[in-house]
Amino acid sequence: MPALNASQKNKILVLFSGLAIIGISYMKSALELEDAEQAYYSQWWRLTYDDQPPLYTWFQILINKLFGVSKFSFSFLRALVFCSTISAVYVFGKDYLKSKNKAVLGVFLLSVIPVYIDFTFRRLSHTSLLCLAVVLTFIIVNRLISTKSIVNYLVLGIVISLGILTKYNYVLLLVGFIGVVPFNKSIRALVFNKRIICTIGVVSVLVLPHFYDLFSNMYYLEELHKSVTHKTSTSQGNGIPVLSSIFVIAKSFVNLVLPLCVFLGFLFWKKIIVFDGKNNQSWLKQTFVSQVIILAFVFVGMKIYKVETRWLLPLFIPYVVLIISLLQINLMKQCLKYGFIFFVFVVVVQTVRTPIEKIVGISSSVHFGFSEISDDLKVEFADKQWVLPDVTYAGNIRFLNPEKEVLSLDDFTLPKSLEKEGNRIVVCLDSDSLVVASPVIHQIKGFGKEKENLSFFLD
Repeated sequence: MPALNASQKNKILVLFSGLAIIGISYMKSALELEDAEQAYYSQWWRLTYDDQPPLYTWFQILINKLFGVSKFSFSFLRALVFCSTISAVYVFGKDYLKSKNKAVLGVFLLSVIPVYIDFTFRRLSHTSLLCLAVVLTFIIVNRLISTKSIVNYLVLGIVISLGILTKYNYVLLLVGFIGVVPFNKSIRALVFNKRIICTIGVVSVLVLPHFYDLFSNMYYLEELHKSVTHKTSTSQGNGIPVLSSIFVIAKSFVNLVLPLCVFLGFLFWKKIIVFDGKNNQSWLKQTFVSQVIILAFVFVGMKIYKVETRWLLPLFIPYVVLIISLLQINLMKQCLKYGFIFFVFVVVVQTVRTPIEKIVGISSSVHFGFSEISDDLKVEFADKQWVLPDVTYAGNIRFLNPEKEVLSLDDFTLPKSLEKEGNRIVVCLDSDSLVVASPVIHQIKGFGKEKENLSFFLD
């Protein structure tokens, strides 16, 4: 039997990864946090959902219309995005490196980045789609450098709109590109081309409706600001100005690349790869430097003291191609062979991880179903509108009752027209500060991993 070539191995990884992601979902009793979020928000078409742009939820609504509100629907979209990102990294590598073998090695390097495999493979929604949008941006920029056609500029506009409507921090990528304009002739020629007006026009048409809706409601902006502050800042008085911000970005970046550095260090030690500095002045390397500098300025300027490693992932995922471009591979066939085996091994480990954690007693929220709450609501309050404590509860209850409209107390973008005053059953956590005049009519104690107490009120 002939050996698989690089392109065939990449296709197998794409198919295998997609099937594995779909298989994982059926091993969980409850939905992951972000799947529950999508189960909830995908009940309605809106221009604004909570603190994230709407694109991923729009895709989820379309998938739900095809397959229903099911575990398959949520995992299928995540698998589609994950596999598309793998394919996009391969395409970008092939275009930039002019080598299919090196492009596949770039894909293999993704398996050495734990945050990519763990979070995008099993959990993330908006961040996963942002990874795809970022890599697509690099693909079209690379093609525009050589072919500045109107079609390519129009496609760039679509891709930029995709990124902005996926997560707001996509704008940091654009700023990174702008930062390299004074230093790179290729990027400068791309930006200062009259056809760029096509890109600007497409972006304006596609993203303005969302931002018009967002900025037309001051309450949305206030809640969005609170959410961003909560996610990125420590409490007042903690943290050293400038130094703390630089420390958190450095720490997050190290967490992102440390396993990759250890892996590459081993290959250097074994003389399987050697450094090749011929590509020092490439637009990709200069864009990387610009991106790091821009992030440092933004973190310091906004006094950001708290960063999750996965937030940096989309901005840096295309640079696996840069890493490959700076290396000379001495044992290409062996690297392709064992890289393929390792990637498959990582996917298999992720697939069996959930049931194994349950068997050995490692507690996880996905091991606890929401049937108890759902059954109580259906039996006692079927004729009421159900309002749950947050989108995790609401999404899981909606998943179990796809024909029922379910609301959430923490959905600040929920239209008031959906609330049915006087005909609601409101479920609150005992820790909630919500003051309800009506007496408690039902309780569930010690629910889920956190052993939370739930109280039911008539409103």
